[in-house]
Amino acid sequence: MPVSVRNLWKTPVKAARAVGQGLMGLAFPPACLHCGGAVPGASTLLCFCCLRNADRADADDVRERIDRLPGMRTAIDGAFALWMFDKGGFLQHIHQALKYGNRPHYGIWLGRILGHAFVQSLVYRPAPDLLVPIPLHRMRLCERGYNQSEYLVRGIAPALERPAAPEVIVRSKVTRSQTALSRKERLDNLDGAFTVPIPERVAGLRILLVDDIFTTGATVGMAASALLKAGADAVDIAALGVTRM
Repeated sequence: MPVSVRNLWKTPVKAARAVGQGLMGLAFPPACLHCGGAVPGASTLLCFCCLRNADRADADDVRERIDRLPGMRTAIDGAFALWMFDKGGFLQHIHQALKYGNRPHYGIWLGRILGHAFVQSLVYRPAPDLLVPIPLHRMRLCERGYNQSEYLVRGIAPALERPAAPEVIVRSKVTRSQTALSRKERLDNLDGAFTVPIPERVAGLRILLVDDIFTTGATVGMAASALLKAGADAVDIAALGVTRM
């Protein structure tokens, strides 16, 4: 059987690439994104110390914020956030890179951690049927190039062994930035922002809505309302972090 010249080149090219990567690793060893300390591999973003010392979110605090929103006490069943989001903290650092630094793959790594933590929280609740990221409006998606919450879902999916379905809910309204808005202003800003194009895709299912940072809960609350209105049986939420009150 004749051997392709292209195939003859594959092994040397792979070997050269591996050597190059090894030399790069020696010259620029992988480091923690927050403290600069050593990490076990190039695909690891944070060192063991930063992960160990990270301030975990208070589940009661997350639930309380949800319940403060009009009609959300019954709209959202379970609410989970992994870490506290502090100004200048490790999560703000890595979140900035994930959201604005063109590092979508960070979301997959963080999603894996979030997924395993969420599974451990499912003591008194059933597992979701479908994983749905909070959507971006198509204009915002074109500007950024990706939806960071969708990458979080990609990381979460293997831990829960459930399918991701980013297309079941869309952001049909352009909204202004939520950063400087009050709780009421956020709700007004998001009124009518989410739609479910094909309600049959969510009918009778338990949905896990995934967001990056949980602040007042207005965004996930409005998205949850749209899913329930479309026929979803229940909605849980999971976020990478939650801001302090």
